Amino acid sequence: MKKFLLALGVVVALTACGGGDEAAPPVDEESPAVDEAPTDEAPDEATAGDYDAESARATYEQSCIGCHGGDLQGASGPGLEGTGLSAAEIEDIIHNGQGAMPAQNLEDEDAANLAAWLEAQ
Repeated sequence: MKKFLLALGVVVALTACGGGDEAAPPVDEESPAVDEAPTDEAPDEATAGDYDAESARATYEQSCIGCHGGDLQGASGPGLEGTGLSAAEIEDIIHNGQGAMPAQNLEDEDAANLAAWLEAQ
């Protein structure tokens, strides 16, 4: 009986996960064209500030997400959103650590990019 229930549970779990063969959502043809005039909206994260947001996010996911969470709200470490710290202060913490956080082994360029991105969050 236990084997049957276990097998049933596995089948239900796998069914809930789906097969991943769903079609991609249709492209919205009413989206604004790329060359339209800019609006008063906030700048796109990928182009905002003096940093490469895509690279910074990748560095964050590789080095920081385990302690600071996927949404920058914190996990075992503190939240990083809206700290009020400057990029220079953040970069110093990355290189030298602070409190329970050890120094991170990041290249200077990656640390500076990550710090600028975090400052903007």
